[in-house]
Amino acid sequence: MRIYLLMLSLLLLTAQSCHSQTSDQADRHISRGVVLSDAGDLDGALAEFNKAITLNPNEALYYYNRGNILHDKGDYDGAIADYDKAIDMSLNVPQVYNNRGNSRSEKGDLDGAVADFNKAIVLKPDHANAYNNRGYVREQQGDVEGALADVERAIGLTSDDAYYYSNRGNIRRVKNDLVGALADINKSVQMDPKNARAYCNRGLVRLSQNEDAAALRDFQQCYQLDGKLKLKFEAKATDIKQRRQIKQSGVAI
Repeated sequence: MRIYLLMLSLLLLTAQSCHSQTSDQADRHISRGVVLSDAGDLDGALAEFNKAITLNPNEALYYYNRGNILHDKGDYDGAIADYDKAIDMSLNVPQVYNNRGNSRSEKGDLDGAVADFNKAIVLKPDHANAYNNRGYVREQQGDVEGALADVERAIGLTSDDAYYYSNRGNIRRVKNDLVGALADINKSVQMDPKNARAYCNRGLVRLSQNEDAAALRDFQQCYQLDGKLKLKFEAKATDIKQRRQIKQSGVAI
């Protein structure tokens, strides 16, 4: 998921009708919130979006934008509630379904996430990010071939996104194509050296290749860039080590 799975962009659209003074004030808060979000100040951005919604609670885009901030802060329930509100207010655009799918994925609602990504693709058949995100979830569901097909579709649509190559590399690792996996993830790191998940995914590949020292360096780099990934990837690393020990002992997995 521009996962993560997981990178959510803010969609700031201008209203087509005439605004009241209150609506103009609310829009200014949204504009400031977008600037703060781009600068990494999520709390400041959230405060601005809250002010905008207080001034004009009938604008669906405000809930959409606030939902993105709540997702980035890890409040997935709050994000889903805001996306639901935006959809209920007839914001029928692919971004809102794609981003709600990301939040559902983070909560472990994989079926709900796939349903949202499906809807995003129906609304925009060339939505590369939705294909990538659906591929990420399908891999977790055990549909590795479907996952690979989705991510390759995403890369075919947008070949310059580092996250897609990292995701495909992880799927190739699951398929035990370690050479292909490493090539994809190396490309991802080259394209975006700050892509934390790529380092963690490469760490898993290197563990699978019995290169524990190199894997450790990748995990350290990953956690330095994004400490929130540590719990998830430590569990994956432990699983690989346990499977390796079982295989070395000659016991069937």
